Amino acid sequence: MNRKIDFCGHRWLQNMTWMEVEAYLNRGGKSIIIPCGQTEQHGPHLPMGNDTYVAIALAETVAELTDTLIAPPVWLGWAPRMLAFPGSMTVRAETLTDILIDLCESLMVHGFERFYIINGHRRENLPPMEIACTRLRYQTGALAAVLDPSYFGMEEQVQLSEGNRNIQSHACGTETAHMMYIDRSLVDEGSFKNSPAEQMPNLDHFVLDNDHAIYYDTPEEFRAYRGPDGVRGDVAWATVERGEALHKAMAKGMADYILRSRNMPLQIRKPEPIA
Repeated sequence: MNRKIDFCGHRWLQNMTWMEVEAYLNRGGKSIIIPCGQTEQHGPHLPMGNDTYVAIALAETVAELTDTLIAPPVWLGWAPRMLAFPGSMTVRAETLTDILIDLCESLMVHGFERFYIINGHRRENLPPMEIACTRLRYQTGALAAVLDPSYFGMEEQVQLSEGNRNIQSHACGTETAHMMYIDRSLVDEGSFKNSPAEQMPNLDHFVLDNDHAIYYDTPEEFRAYRGPDGVRGDVAWATVERGEALHKAMAKGMADYILRSRNMPLQIRKPEPIA
């Protein structure tokens, strides 16, 4: 099945009237999903908005599974090294933190209490997101959590990879397969090209494999490590079927977390309206 990115769904906040939002809150709906990604190069075969499309598609599926609303997507994240390639953009880490806090505090004024940020940009967005969620939790009592595709549906992800670590890098097999399922028309399958394994010395430090320092490379270093196309690893592994399996496993894990966390007692301290 070739899904299409669609913002016309009835769960998107921007498509609702304020009376519909109020009705959702009045029937006990205190949760909302915030899809957050990035606009940056993803090689010759994937769109610049890939990370945000992933967050949007997961948000749509998870919202249906949990009867939850979705906030308008955040299209920009923290990625200064991606400026190595034309068209890539970034915001400062503290800007992303502030944006997320402002969005959540605005919604808290109306009665929202549980915020689930689906991160499509993997580890680079995680530090500013974690700070935002921690500040919200400590200062308002709200539940704020980051749901990252890399850490949900892990058993299925491992099975699908069949031990091939060369599909997990930027714009490689897993990202490509997922985008093929989300909207195949945005994937240039004629540009698929496998390349040598990831050359960067700072691979995902959350993976328990080899020792890793937390190190952030410059745009110049990033381009040297990634090569002229901005991609290292196996791209041709990707299929629509594998992308669908990844998507469903990730979405199910996220939905299960949201349903479990709805029973967590909260002591809410409503913030003042932002000025």
